[in-house]
Amino acid sequence: MMKASPKLSTATKKKVVDLRGRIAPQSTIIAVGAGKGGVGKSFFSSSLAYFLAQMGHKTLLVDMDLGAANLHTWLGEGLPSKGINEFMKDTNLTIGDVISPTMKNNLHLISGASEGLYNGDISDAEKSRLLSALYNYPTDYIILDLGAGTHTSTLDYFLMAQHHVVVFTPEPSSIENAYRFMKAVFYRKIRRYGSRLDIDQRIEHITKNNHNIKSPRDLLNTLHKEFPEISKDLKEVMNQLQFQIVLNQIRTAQDRNLGKGIKSVCQRHFGLPCEFLGALSYDNAVWQSLRQKKHLLVANPYSHLYAQIMAMARKLADPSQPKNMVS
Repeated sequence: MMKASPKLSTATKKKVVDLRGRIAPQSTIIAVGAGKGGVGKSFFSSSLAYFLAQMGHKTLLVDMDLGAANLHTWLGEGLPSKGINEFMKDTNLTIGDVISPTMKNNLHLISGASEGLYNGDISDAEKSRLLSALYNYPTDYIILDLGAGTHTSTLDYFLMAQHHVVVFTPEPSSIENAYRFMKAVFYRKIRRYGSRLDIDQRIEHITKNNHNIKSPRDLLNTLHKEFPEISKDLKEVMNQLQFQIVLNQIRTAQDRNLGKGIKSVCQRHFGLPCEFLGALSYDNAVWQSLRQKKHLLVANPYSHLYAQIMAMARKLADPSQPKNMVS
């Protein structure tokens, strides 16, 4: 079980007033991101949501891959009549108005798909309204299935969560893109809170004048050394960002060992806590179940992926809130 994120001091809370209007959200939010598409991010998000619901937790799965949303298909559901696009267009709608039930008990969906034309771009005001609505929605778990890449909106969705899951495969291009994604998240968090900790100009000065900074960890170490008066607050803020790694589509024992190696490199590179949630084996049953319009965990409950995903769901679930298993 991953250690709880450190509590913010009273002084830091005054400086770091959360963008959503409260320090703590009304639910446990899990963001699932990736540096590139095709790594199994939506499969993992939908599977995690399925197991949390089965464990008795009220779970809301949100398709944030606007413009290329397909979570309803992974769940074997039809296209909902309302979703995020309708919420954006009609300011009279609440987030509850666009939540759809699914065939799984305790599991609800907000779709990002739409019958109309939509390019996935939203304004800052629309983004703020959406994030505020999700941040303040009362349920047990909210899982955000994000679009791939490093768009600013994607990074902000990722950072609003308490759990930051990154999915990638053993292929070199996937690993490289995952590191780029995590690096973009790191610097986005620094920039978001920089002005509130009075370090934005200092960061700019250091990055322009110190050529020894080769990694995010180098930047943090330099800030701690040169500006000790902000060191404690900076550490508290940045330690809220803890990457949790999922290695998908492994085929060999060497692939499996790659996960722990990546965790170690991640900790050294970013200077932040990092957890290897686990590995998921490659299984042809995944795409076969998708063709059948059934989730793998429904179509093939005897797949070895079943136990692998359940173990990860148990790691992420809050042990202080036990629930009764449901069918």
